[in-house]
Amino acid sequence: MNQREKLLVGAVGLLVILWGATVGWGRYQAALMSNQNQRQSAEQQLSQARAVSERGLQAQRMLHGWRRQSLPTNLDIANSLYQDWLRQQLIEAGLVVRELTESTTRSAQKHFRQVTFVVNAQGTLAELTDFLYRFYQANHLHRISAVTLTPTTTRRSLTVSLTIDALSLSECPRSDQLAEGSSDTFAEPLEVVRDEIVSRNIFVAYGSAKSGPQESAESPNEAAQAFITGMTYGEGGWQMTIRMGESGQVRYFRQGDSIEIGRFSGEIVELDGRRAVVSRDDQRVQILLGQNLGQAVVLSEEAG
Repeated sequence: MNQREKLLVGAVGLLVILWGATVGWGRYQAALMSNQNQRQSAEQQLSQARAVSERGLQAQRMLHGWRRQSLPTNLDIANSLYQDWLRQQLIEAGLVVRELTESTTRSAQKHFRQVTFVVNAQGTLAELTDFLYRFYQANHLHRISAVTLTPTTTRRSLTVSLTIDALSLSECPRSDQLAEGSSDTFAEPLEVVRDEIVSRNIFVAYGSAKSGPQESAESPNEAAQAFITGMTYGEGGWQMTIRMGESGQVRYFRQGDSIEIGRFSGEIVELDGRRAVVSRDDQRVQILLGQNLGQAVVLSEEAG
């Protein structure tokens, strides 16, 4: 083999080596990219699994709390005890009870049963506020689903019509007793809440509980027409439904969403099925299910 042939063989060999190195490097890069993709996919799946697990734990905690608040499992006893409790709260608040009747539609539900009561009473705004304070401070799984307030001809008192729903969960640990204790719905004492409400004309739209001068009837606040009509729990957590009273328009919000309706704006920091907590102007305010945004109440730092 002469010198030229040796050089040719060497060049071919070098090309083969370079080709092999290129193929190997490409395979290495492809394997590296595949591993990175698999790692990212695994991290994403792990994050999703943790989020699902956290939502499951949150749902379990909420369900455990609802069981503690539930009416007893014996529905006849539950109806009797709760109706007696409801009448006592109305009377102690100073309201004159005209009617208190059960209007439950019995339907077979595996995990819960609902009882409904209709209340017709008469009294002052201060007495109604007293009752509502007692109602929402009670540690029962209940709500006021409908309210009608009509001023009497003298406008010194109100005719009050309420529809009240309460739930008895099948896994409640009590069969013949109401839940004890109280909730932390209100951070302020009754006297403060009552004075703030009684000082307003409730038949004129107004701003938040800490707003300035009362709005005139000619310039209603849109927030006072925005009612929280529902809260549902799904894959994305709690979702709040707000219905505009005049137009009937429906809007939906989740925890973390920004909200701006009329003069009410802020960020939703908590939804728990019974209330919404909104951060606005360096304060946290609370709106209960069934209330409008104009009824927001400032939470203390301890309660927030």
